Amino acid sequence: MNAEKNEKNTLRRGDNEHKYVNDIVRRIKCTEAKRKEIRNQLLSDIAMRREEGEAFEQIVESMGSAQEIAEAFCQDLSDADKKAYRRKRLGIILGVVGVVLLLLLSLAAYIWWLFPAPAELSEDFTQEEISAEVQRVIKLLDQDDFEALQETSTDEIRAVMTQETIDKVRQSISSDWGSRQSFGHVYAQGAKQRGKYIIVTQTDVIYENISVVYTISFDRELRLAGIYMR
Repeated sequence: MNAEKNEKNTLRRGDNEHKYVNDIVRRIKCTEAKRKEIRNQLLSDIAMRREEGEAFEQIVESMGSAQEIAEAFCQDLSDADKKAYRRKRLGIILGVVGVVLLLLLSLAAYIWWLFPAPAELSEDFTQEEISAEVQRVIKLLDQDDFEALQETSTDEIRAVMTQETIDKVRQSISSDWGSRQSFGHVYAQGAKQRGKYIIVTQTDVIYENISVVYTISFDRELRLAGIYMR
């Protein structure tokens, strides 16, 4: 029993260390390769201090908050690292624009979102019901359960709600999202376009290595009508 308990405590400490380091790394504006180097460096430093007998809480207290450490790393980045980050960032933005526009055109959501006519939010669904549906869609996306997504999608997007289409968008944003950490508040607004009523929602979702803004639209029956990620 003691051996099992010690093993569980060790795993829990390891999870805390990785969360702490990931929180630091995701705040550093550098390339993925540099982030990986910094992540390995931090984990190695923490491991050495753990071997010397320091508790994780002591290490965190002496090292400082994730924001403080990230700012220190940002200040120490070389000009070459900063330029590489800016070049990659520009490439990602251009790639996102191209891929996302293609996706939105395919999903018939781009026009609705770009030129919506504001409308009163339908009273057919509560804010809680809309928020729950938004989270359900995101969870299904994270699970790659496209069969379930297609079952509750409109006819316009059902055929293109596929693994291949979504993976292209994911890759254009980042190659390493990590696991989902938390959902942000869901904002909802009614809109009308070309005689159709839609509910447009937006929420931030925090993953281990990136923060993603989802814009998800539904029709009057709360069927999935469009997805936009950035």
